Amino acid sequence: MRSQREARNGRWGLAVVAALAVGCGDASKEESVGTEPGTWGWTAVPESTCDEGTPTGLGSNLAEDSKNLVIYFSGGGACWDATTCLEANSSLHGPFTGFLFTLVKDNTFKGSILDRTLAHNPYQDWNLFFLPYCTGDLHIGDADQVYTAGSVTKTIRHRGLKNTQAFLARIAATVPEPEQVLVTGSSAGGFGAALNYTLIRQAFPRARVFLVDDAGPLFKNDALSPALRAAWAQAWNYDAVLEGIDPAVREDFSALYPVLARKFPEDRMALLSSLQDETIRAYFQLTPERFEIALRDLATTVIAPLPRTRTFLTPGEGHTLLTQPAAHRSQNVGLLDWLQQMHTASDAEWKSVQP
Repeated sequence: MRSQREARNGRWGLAVVAALAVGCGDASKEESVGTEPGTWGWTAVPESTCDEGTPTGLGSNLAEDSKNLVIYFSGGGACWDATTCLEANSSLHGPFTGFLFTLVKDNTFKGSILDRTLAHNPYQDWNLFFLPYCTGDLHIGDADQVYTAGSVTKTIRHRGLKNTQAFLARIAATVPEPEQVLVTGSSAGGFGAALNYTLIRQAFPRARVFLVDDAGPLFKNDALSPALRAAWAQAWNYDAVLEGIDPAVREDFSALYPVLARKFPEDRMALLSSLQDETIRAYFQLTPERFEIALRDLATTVIAPLPRTRTFLTPGEGHTLLTQPAAHRSQNVGLLDWLQQMHTASDAEWKSVQP
């Protein structure tokens, strides 16, 4: 049985935790490292900032001959006060260095959508970018907060928004005119992909762009504690991000889906989740039953009416699907086949599936 912290951090987060125990070196001394086509490399991004103040970078694996692009937001929990940031450590902390990225890549990319050798992976020939996560704010924060727990006081830099902007500038310079772009991520990265979709979409106005939010469901506000929502808003100062998408999203997170469908009517979008995700329900402070009710309500009343937005829901309480997509099926439909249909099938053929 996994510990609560392990469950919250998720599969790729565990590799980060292990690496932090080993030690990561000095991020400020890292330099950019180029990559040969088809291999992973690390590029330092001095404009970025982890929660403890050091810069991080960007993982990339460039295709030899492709104008398609995957932007993957990494997961790793979230924190918003002294209890979650200092005591429970419910999010991954910096530094996040090239050394750490190598450990994450070597230990966890195999079998994921970032694995070029994975059979039937729709993205095996695309340009791949891995956006690290070390700010605890779902990749959208814009605030420095001072938290105190007992005798310990720390400044936590929730700067996910500026990191995303810095990463996106590097990506756009590397693949300036992509034909297709997949914006995706798992867990905290799933939220990050959905909430930063407008920003990325504006950077690639001529591309065909797709959103796949893995384990980052944006529930209706009445499914979440008002105190919890207020704490997130206060800690992360994300109002500017949500207002930039649409004021309706600041009032109700679930409004994001119809807002994006209206703003980008040709784009296809998807939400992936298990019915009782043990990790996300813990952050949302919901019972398994309440989480499933809220998820099914979101899928039925918000997403189902949208012409090009679909859901892929699986039974059980597992967390994330894209880290091992070949292992997941729903209604006898394999996730990898379903993702391929998202890119190639007609609207009528590409259907939501759920138990």
